[in-house]
Amino acid sequence: MKRLTAITAFIMAAAMLSGCGDSGSSSESKAETAAQSQSSTLQESSSQEEQAPTYKSIKLMTFGDSITDGFWLEGGYRKFLCDELEADGLSQYVDFVGSKTGGQCYDNEHEGYSGFSICRIEDSITGARMGIDKLVPKRVEKYQPDVLTIMIGTNDLLSNYELDKAGERLEGVIDSAFEKLPEGAMVFLATIPDMDADAKLPEPDASGQDTYIDQATFTAESMDECVKNYNEQIKALVEKKKGEGKNIELADVHSVLTKQDLYDGVHPSEEGYKKLASFWYGVITDYIKE
Repeated sequence: MKRLTAITAFIMAAAMLSGCGDSGSSSESKAETAAQSQSSTLQESSSQEEQAPTYKSIKLMTFGDSITDGFWLEGGYRKFLCDELEADGLSQYVDFVGSKTGGQCYDNEHEGYSGFSICRIEDSITGARMGIDKLVPKRVEKYQPDVLTIMIGTNDLLSNYELDKAGERLEGVIDSAFEKLPEGAMVFLATIPDMDADAKLPEPDASGQDTYIDQATFTAESMDECVKNYNEQIKALVEKKKGEGKNIELADVHSVLTKQDLYDGVHPSEEGYKKLASFWYGVITDYIKE
């Protein structure tokens, strides 16, 4: 009986020792798992910090006509572009430069000229027009932008002025810009949006005309064709200059806006300007991302 009791006690002691051993092993396992988890979290956090984008600072010059100036809506797309940059903490990297100001935003300097064409037009169905061709080299030389955006040509079409040579005139402007731009600067040359010859003005003008586009010259279909042909000239020009080794890229604005985004058949509505701003936001932020 004593022998049985001793054996039973031995078995119970062994079981207790075994239990204590398992508990220690379990604690060690949990501690090891927690350490591995913490290490994994730290590595993931470090990896995220390494992958966080960094940005370079630029001087940005926006050159163009009334769409850049901001016809009917002060600041136009530039205002909304500034708002997006500021909201995302990127305004510190983008310094807008130019001789003009307009729009309630963190930086409203620009080179938008309402009514201007590519080059001076002495006479046309819309009368004489001033051109940006003489202004571009002067402003570029003065402000030395790192990035130059150019969106011009809408008024050449509205004036129906030598449209088959519009690309040649634009090439002269681009060449004059590169002569004055600092080394390594980038040019983004934009296509132009569609225009709607059938669209009515919000209110008739002083002469009683209720359309922005001369309907004696253009139908909706013929204007569509003019826009298409001009944009093809722009795309060909970009490819030509890239082939010459120039820092130039196409900014295909035409792919962003539709006729439904227009205020008066020519200029963007508020929503159209916002779409345009988001487009340029993507172009600019992709460029400044290092």
